[in-house]
Amino acid sequence: MTRRRATALCVVVVAALALSGQAATTKAPAGPKITYVVQRGDTLTSIAARFGTTTQAIATANGIRNRNVIVIGRPLTIPAGEGSSHLPGNLPAKLRAHPDRVALRPTFQKWAGQYGVPADLLQAVAWIESGWQTGVVSKTGAVGVGQLQPTTVDLVRRMLGTNLDPGSASDNIRMSARFLRYLLDRTSNNVNVALAAYYQGLRSVSTKPVLAETMLYVANVQAVRSSFV
Repeated sequence: MTRRRATALCVVVVAALALSGQAATTKAPAGPKITYVVQRGDTLTSIAARFGTTTQAIATANGIRNRNVIVIGRPLTIPAGEGSSHLPGNLPAKLRAHPDRVALRPTFQKWAGQYGVPADLLQAVAWIESGWQTGVVSKTGAVGVGQLQPTTVDLVRRMLGTNLDPGSASDNIRMSARFLRYLLDRTSNNVNVALAAYYQGLRSVSTKPVLAETMLYVANVQAVRSSFV
């Protein structure tokens, strides 16, 4: 795509941003109570560190006498004003209610840094695409956290030279980050055009008008980026 073409497309997409008053950042309520289900490999210490609280606070809230023993599958209450208040304050409320998804943030940050993609942008794309859900499959076959199409999976596997699994949250996030880097490179680092290409397809955006639904998608992603800073 030429720089002139990318600039022209940006003008169209930016115009949509100005017209879209529907996309807004959802602020999380202060101090919600969170329930976390113990996973294999968890310790009370690791759970406390994840939510910015203490083992004592969790133990007291859940009647745990022996802090060295927790049962896989047991739901634990993270006390309001403890772990919940230490979550990043702007995260969407619906995300904060799912600690297993919140736990993916370091993975987003890792692969965003690896491929030189803004971490807030990568997280916002995945939030609009899937709500950070691993098991989501669209009617067109898009898979996982980043809703990667089969052709996109093939492309990224070739670029990386490794057979990553789009059904794995970590692999999917890595592939999404690499694909977004590819789109940014192909659109002269024009974020709005790269987002349009993520949704509509690079070839389509390069040769056809940008669809109204694509413009809304771009507006929505841009609107929620501040939630992931």
